[in-house]
Amino acid sequence: MFGDMSVIQVFQTSPTMLVLLVCSIITVGFSVERLLYFCSSRSDVRRFMAELANFLKAGNPRAALEFCQRQNTPVARLMTQGVVSMNRTAAEQVQRLDTAIELEQVEMERNLGVLGTMATIAPLLGLFGTVVGIIRAFADIARTGSGGGAVVAMGVSEALLTTAAGIVVAVVATVFYNVFVRRIRARIAQLEDAREVWLALTSQYVRRRASADQPAGQRATTEQPQPVGVAG
Repeated sequence: MFGDMSVIQVFQTSPTMLVLLVCSIITVGFSVERLLYFCSSRSDVRRFMAELANFLKAGNPRAALEFCQRQNTPVARLMTQGVVSMNRTAAEQVQRLDTAIELEQVEMERNLGVLGTMATIAPLLGLFGTVVGIIRAFADIARTGSGGGAVVAMGVSEALLTTAAGIVVAVVATVFYNVFVRRIRARIAQLEDAREVWLALTSQYVRRRASADQPAGQRATTEQPQPVGVAG
């Protein structure tokens, strides 16, 4: 693959390859870290919200809070904030849930900036290594006073290895970056949908509790339809 040169000699003759090697290690490392995060925090949001709704319908918010705290997923952490702020006003609940969603988004986007940076600078590093390699090849020809097509081709082929390495690193970083960005968008949409479902559930829960706290006579009077007047 490298002609008469070994891998070690390639890295020795091109310091840019060492930099690209570091970039590739960083890219693979952070990609694996994000993959593990998304796999470990995966959950069925609809099923979770259905089970949470059962606790509220049973009038047991404490059990709902314990149910949320037992799970370490984005929707569970979001709903923990929702249960804790049930007794607050609707505007305060919305603000607290929005803040929780933003915090989850920050956690999801952690280290994505590194992958985006690797996708951007890796091709530039490869191009830089190629230019430096070509300059070195022609400098060697000028210094020795001898050369030809074979010598130039060998030097250029060695220099182009950095461009190939840079493109490989950039492709890997770009693919993982786009996959993670798409997954984050999907999860944020699920969290926002869960927020709306939760606000509807709490509204129903408050109405049921207020109705249950009313005296029986007052509740009957409230529920009795108003008589319709008849003109004489």
